[in-house]
Amino acid sequence: MSQEEAKSTATKGKVITVTSAKGGVGKTLMTVNLAVALNKKNVDVVVIDADFQFGDIGLALDLKSSLTIKELSEEVEQLDTYNVTNYLVKHSTGVDVLLAPERPEYSELITIDVMKKLIELLREHYDYIVIDAGRGMSDLMVDLFDLSEQVLAITTLEVASLKSTKQLIETVNQLGLGNKVQLIVNRHNMESLIKAEEVPAMLKVDSVYYTPNNFKVAAQSLNLGVPVAVSHAKSDLAKSIFKLAHQLTVNNLLPATTKKKGSLIGKVFSK
Repeated sequence: MSQEEAKSTATKGKVITVTSAKGGVGKTLMTVNLAVALNKKNVDVVVIDADFQFGDIGLALDLKSSLTIKELSEEVEQLDTYNVTNYLVKHSTGVDVLLAPERPEYSELITIDVMKKLIELLREHYDYIVIDAGRGMSDLMVDLFDLSEQVLAITTLEVASLKSTKQLIETVNQLGLGNKVQLIVNRHNMESLIKAEEVPAMLKVDSVYYTPNNFKVAAQSLNLGVPVAVSHAKSDLAKSIFKLAHQLTVNNLLPATTKKKGSLIGKVFSK
């Protein structure tokens, strides 16, 4: 690679994909607030709602548009660096958004080829592309992970969520993409049989990032369509997301957490 090519690659936008193995863990809340937090650092940010069947990014940001990723996919052959932004809607915070289709049956129109071309073009315009990748694993999700510089896997301390998250991490490791994954334990201080400090050993990961349980603020944010990073910027939840955005932009590394001995149920998970 020439010096010019290396410089061009280095200046292209980075892709951060937010995913989860289970629903209801705060994935969409994390996506929109991380995007807003990044935008506050004076960088250009776009959000892609890649939960193509039941995406809630529009709801979380109180946004509507007649143009979604469905319309973009129908015109993908004509898509270029000049017209790709026509399909985006701008939020009041300055974050641009590509909404999910209005109907779940349209999800079949969005292929990995569409996503590859879309991401390639958006890298030319934005510093960060934040993708809400839906939940679970599929061929499309794996390809999105492969296209990403960072994958944020969201879980809570609920047993079912941790069980599924462990399987997700194991699968990603088998695919050779484990170095891209950062585990985030949302609502880490909620009442639970499992303690937050047990998670690294249970899921066999070296680094865990924790965000606090503030259900009232989070629920109000989603119901009103106003990000926590805007409406409650001084809350513990918003501060934790601002800190995450800072660490992602400054050194692209998240702090490692020392593994500790855990409870009986934690030992069962770690086997």
